[in-house]
Amino acid sequence: MSTVNSAQQAVELVANQAIDAALQQTFAVGGAIIDNATGNVIVAMHNNVLMPFPGAAQPYFLPHDPTAHGERQLVDWYFENRVAMNLPAPAQLTVVTTLDPCAMCAGSLLTAGFNVAVSAIDDYAGINYNSAFSFPTLPPAVRQQAQNSWGYYAIAAPVSRAYQGANSPVFSQQTIDSAAYYLTASIFNASVTTVRDASNNSGLPPAQLQNPATLPAHSKVRQALTQLSPYALTVTCPNPRDPGATLAQPLLNTAQNADSFNAVALLDPFGNLIACLGGAENQSPIKTAFMQTTRGYALLRWTLMNDPDPAVRAEAAQYLTHPKYGTFVFLYAPDPSTPQAVMTFGAYGSTMEGPVPQSYPSNLQYVLPPANTTPQQLATLAQSLPPFYTQSVQVSPAQVLDQGLIDAVKNGV
Repeated sequence: MSTVNSAQQAVELVANQAIDAALQQTFAVGGAIIDNATGNVIVAMHNNVLMPFPGAAQPYFLPHDPTAHGERQLVDWYFENRVAMNLPAPAQLTVVTTLDPCAMCAGSLLTAGFNVAVSAIDDYAGINYNSAFSFPTLPPAVRQQAQNSWGYYAIAAPVSRAYQGANSPVFSQQTIDSAAYYLTASIFNASVTTVRDASNNSGLPPAQLQNPATLPAHSKVRQALTQLSPYALTVTCPNPRDPGATLAQPLLNTAQNADSFNAVALLDPFGNLIACLGGAENQSPIKTAFMQTTRGYALLRWTLMNDPDPAVRAEAAQYLTHPKYGTFVFLYAPDPSTPQAVMTFGAYGSTMEGPVPQSYPSNLQYVLPPANTTPQQLATLAQSLPPFYTQSVQVSPAQVLDQGLIDAVKNGV
């Protein structure tokens, strides 16, 4: 375990992670969990949204996991290892990152309760996109939490940025040099367009896809979908943008076995239910139903598209849609007053990673809003997200139109 003794050393450490990410051809962002009391580096990671398949002769299909940003991975790593390693509580640790966290990562970090220290600003997707430390995206109580536990290191001349934030992050009030700052900013900016294009364009348009419901039982693609979710390919909605009452049973049954009573389904452009998963919050508070569903489907595609058998790779490419052409349906929408909601809408944006084909209804739907909230509150949160989510992805959650589905869920079928 290494130790850092200053903000400069901490940023240099995570900048090296960003360099590794750039060499991997993914978003050039790096981060680390550092013990506030000792400066010990508990773990360091980088972005893995695009990643070569281990052992593959060539990188056939790089889109790996749209949620595999460095900070999100650090949060899950912490909860996977905190007991075995007897780790300090998140409030005694700081996640130092090269880049202002996106909505997904900000929501993850705030859900977990870490302190956060940042080098470079992301004025398009970062939670501090306006550089004012006002966090207009965050719900009021969550905004206060961020202002009490986050900090942006000062930068020496010629940048000459003053420290911005709380005293709780490790090496708060300290200064990094302009070279470290420019490295963390420029290396990300050099990677972002290429990676977003690779992620957003990693699937055939619906007119060129084939219907996975026609796959035979022995198909490796069909078997993988069923292994991911037992309800895969058991329900087909005539209109994927207007899911009906047949979706109620898979959602309710899946939620019954989840750590918190919720589930998220993904329909493909043919209306097939291809994934339906619940949350695993007992493992990590950020393993919500949406995170599990989008990650599970992405990892399935990545694995099949890199299968040693070229016939399996071809089948996967022909039958598995990019999620932007599908429809996500929540049993319950996330509570818009919580950091989990910011994380969820951010993770949806990362799953799309660019413009979504505009249609009515939205491809981000829910059956019921959470208790004591309204659809307008969910819409308000979505509309206040950083520019990437409002201008490029255009996050627009909407309640399902089919009253039969709503009634079936309310009545427990």
